Amino acid sequence: MKKFITLIFVSIIGIFLAGCVAETTSEATTEETTTEYIEPMSVMTPSGAPALAQIFIQDSEHYNVDVVVGPDPLVAALASGSHDFVFAPTNVGAKLYTAAGIDYQFLAAVTFGNYFLVSNQEDEFTISSLEGKEIIVFGQNATSDIVLQYILEENGVTATLTYVDSVTTASSTYIADDTKIILTAEPSLSILEVTVPGFQFIDLQDEYEDITGESSYPQAGVFGKTDLTSVQIERFLDDLEDSINLVNSNHDLAIEKAIEFEYGFTATVLEMAIPRCHLDYVSASDVKNDLEAYFNLILAMNPTLLGGVLPNEDFYYN
Repeated sequence: MKKFITLIFVSIIGIFLAGCVAETTSEATTEETTTEYIEPMSVMTPSGAPALAQIFIQDSEHYNVDVVVGPDPLVAALASGSHDFVFAPTNVGAKLYTAAGIDYQFLAAVTFGNYFLVSNQEDEFTISSLEGKEIIVFGQNATSDIVLQYILEENGVTATLTYVDSVTTASSTYIADDTKIILTAEPSLSILEVTVPGFQFIDLQDEYEDITGESSYPQAGVFGKTDLTSVQIERFLDDLEDSINLVNSNHDLAIEKAIEFEYGFTATVLEMAIPRCHLDYVSASDVKNDLEAYFNLILAMNPTLLGGVLPNEDFYYN
C-alpha cells in the first residue's frame, strides 16, 4: 500500500514538474519572439521610389529609418554594416558584394524601373523619332544611362547623349528650355507635369519589356545583414510587403505619410507619381531570373558597374 501511495505521489510531482517546464519553455519562446522587436531595427533608404515603398515601415515604432539623398550614403552603409537593412540599386549592392564581400544578402526587389524620356515636340514621340537628336541624360554610366543606351541600341537608333550630374539638373534644363529632350525619373516626372504641363513622355520600362519580354528590370531592392536571424528578416519582409501593398492600394494614406515625413513633394505630385514608380514586392528567389537578365545586360554594356561577374548563389536570400 505504501508503495502504491509513493508511486502516486511521484507521478503527481512528475506531472507538476512537466507542467512547470512546459510553461517555462512557452514563456521563453514568447520572450525570444518578442525580443526581436525590443530594439528597433535600423533601416536606410534613398529618397524617391524606395522611400515610398517602405513608408509604412518608417511609420512603425519597430524601425529607425534614415532617408538619404544620393548613392554615397548607401555605399557607405553597405560597406560598414551600419544598418540592419539598406535599400539600394540592385547593381550597386551586387557590385559591392562581388568586389568587396559585404556582409549583406539581397532580400527582395521593390522598384521595377521609373525612367522616362520627356519632349514637347508636336510630332509623334517614339524611340525611332530620337534618331539624330540630342538627349539630356543624368547619371553617366549609372543604371539610367545603361537602360537608355540599351534601348536605343536595340532599336537601331543613334542619338547624342549629353550628360548632367542629376535628375534635378535634367529637369531644370527642360524647364529652362522645353525644346530639349531629357531623361527623367519619378517623382521628378510628376513635378514637371505640374510645372510645365503639355509634354509627351516615353516609358522606358515598356520599351524594355518590348525588347526583352521581361516584366521590367529590378532597379532597386533591399539588402539585409547576414548576421540577422531568420525571424528578424522574415518579420521585416512581411512588414515591407504589407507597406508596398498599402502604398499601392491606399494612395491617400501614403501621401499623408509622405507629407508627414517631409519627403518634399506635394500631394498632387505624389498622386501622379506613385503609380509610375512601379512599386512591387518580389522576393529574392522569385526575382532571381529577371535580376540576372538585367545584370547580364549591364555586364554587356559596362562590366565595371557590376564588378565584372554575376554574384553567386549566396547573394540571394532564401
